[in-house]
Amino acid sequence: MKYSLIVPTYNRAGTLRRTLASIGSLLKYEAIEILVVDNGSDDDTHFVCNSIEAQFPQLSWRYCYEPIPGLLSGRHRGAQEARGDILTFLDDDVLLASGWFEGLENAFADPSVAMAGGPSRPEFEIAPPDWMEGLWSECKGGRFCSTLSLIELGSSPTLVDPLFVFGLNFSIRKAVFEECGGFHPDCIPKPLQRYQGDGETGLSLKIRERGLLAIHHPSLAVMHLIPASRLTPEYLEQRAFYQGVCDSYTQIRESGKAPALHRSFFKELIRSVKWKIEHQFSLVNISIEGVRQLMARAHFEGMRFHQDEVRRDPQLLEWVLRPNYFSYALPDGWKRYVTPEALSAANGSLSRWKRDPAECLDPN
Repeated sequence: MKYSLIVPTYNRAGTLRRTLASIGSLLKYEAIEILVVDNGSDDDTHFVCNSIEAQFPQLSWRYCYEPIPGLLSGRHRGAQEARGDILTFLDDDVLLASGWFEGLENAFADPSVAMAGGPSRPEFEIAPPDWMEGLWSECKGGRFCSTLSLIELGSSPTLVDPLFVFGLNFSIRKAVFEECGGFHPDCIPKPLQRYQGDGETGLSLKIRERGLLAIHHPSLAVMHLIPASRLTPEYLEQRAFYQGVCDSYTQIRESGKAPALHRSFFKELIRSVKWKIEHQFSLVNISIEGVRQLMARAHFEGMRFHQDEVRRDPQLLEWVLRPNYFSYALPDGWKRYVTPEALSAANGSLSRWKRDPAECLDPN
């Protein structure tokens, strides 16, 4: 078998049904298998998988249940189960465009290509606010919006920096995947944010370091389903906090040690607290400049949160510095962070300084 499509999912039965139906309606090839990795769902995910398999019985469907939380375990369980030479990781909220599989075949026709991606275009549940346009960044050949995993890089196949292969539509040769150590932790549930990593970014950086080729193919396109809940300053604030955690993880892996605590860090922290207090009631008529400031402050808070956690816990530092995560079990003791008390604390981690700014001044 040549191709394995891996769809990790958690409690998104509605969008998962649309994703799997888009796969089923396009694929007619015996050399493809579709693996749905149920990452501990308690909704109708299993029922949806069974009904889609009955709707498209000509395809090779496989379902497996993976109880360890986080996208890392879903992705790596899928890779372990996969029989294909090419691994495609798809999010459970994308729709394949017509010609997607032809684009996949075309991208990997060149044996020197290690990984491939393509355009990701939005299907918004509601019309986005005007300021959302300001989240796009221009780049050679097109533009991208990493916050919403959207990208457009022209109408011709193009060699790109591996970082431009976004995780929602990520294809890679299995041999390269294994050689480079696979993914890093990603999309960890909120109570377990201390175990968050940089996901596909870490893998893409290793591919770049080895000088391997990545391609953006215009036919390898998906539509990304974006709900109304992601079109708010509050969502972008939370997303920036998580990005701060990811960036802290990347920095610690690069340095190989726990981060030092600098005096400038506290100065920035005090400025962050003061800014938030002054602006927390002024987000009604928000502009893109206001959103960017909000995200910058939340990003700082995410980095601070993660670095504090790593400084306090040698076991967490060992987790961050692991050479690979093929054995993806979380460190012993992770379940204590999913108690009701820990969940309540995690829900407040982004906003704790709204309630009591003085807490942020205590490094212990």
